[in-house]
Amino acid sequence: MTQPYYRDEQVTLLLGDATERLRTLPNASVDAVITDPPYEIGIAGQAWDSTGIAYSAALWAECLRVLKPGGHLLSFGATRTYHRMVCAIEDAGLAIRDSIHWIHGQGYPGGKTQLKPGHEPIVVARRPCHGSEAATIAAHGVGGLHVDGCRTSTGRWPANLILTHDMACGAQCATHCPVAETDRQSGVRTSGTGAVRTKAGHFMGHGGLGRAGDVQVTYGDSGGASRYYPIFRFESKPSKRDHPTAKPLGLMRWLVRLVTPPGGTVLDPFTGSGTTLLAARDEGAHAVGIEQHEPYARIAK
Repeated sequence: MTQPYYRDEQVTLLLGDATERLRTLPNASVDAVITDPPYEIGIAGQAWDSTGIAYSAALWAECLRVLKPGGHLLSFGATRTYHRMVCAIEDAGLAIRDSIHWIHGQGYPGGKTQLKPGHEPIVVARRPCHGSEAATIAAHGVGGLHVDGCRTSTGRWPANLILTHDMACGAQCATHCPVAETDRQSGVRTSGTGAVRTKAGHFMGHGGLGRAGDVQVTYGDSGGASRYYPIFRFESKPSKRDHPTAKPLGLMRWLVRLVTPPGGTVLDPFTGSGTTLLAARDEGAHAVGIEQHEPYARIAK
């Protein structure tokens, strides 16, 4: 590995071009890739956000190489350029598994002919397994999702839609908060009775939803529809003053938990001001970051 810009017991930060620095990392050396690459829309007039790097199959092929078999890749994108990034990821050999949609309502339209951006998609991809999924998990410790560590506050299965409070929310939600708006439109609903029941048969096969004879407890709770989804505060460290696309630390910790085994290693080839690395550290994981621009690397350090 090249000489690091920063290193401690959990975090290593490399300064330089992402593709070049990735080539210095060993094969199958990381458990997950979680990153927020350039959106290729020239955000805030920044030249680094319009280089085309997010569309580089060669870059994503390096991510594939350093991932362990079965390891997941999560990457943010912009709504109008996300598809090209996903195609490059797929062309590199990763399998597209899903997409997560982060609803935040914090965006602003770039002009009178554009809509206000209210969400950002996150691709969920995976390096193909060696053999069966179960065999890959047994051999490499990755391949599945850590459901129990990422359940909603009401104990529900993690969803591929994430809600974030408005920045102005305090003890009560602001007028245009996505969480409050979701509950306003749904109204109060009750889910089940809280009864314990035994399934007479399986539902939709055995795909993680249970087997015949399983005991199931219905929720028996009431509230708005927001309780079905993970919810975060729009808090980031560093803040958007440090970097124009900083993400909430709580959201990044949730993503780390979702795809990283305990004590595993997360790679972020577009570190920016370091939120992914902070999230990995706070979750007890190791992290390797790459950042091309020294001012942002300095903030992360």
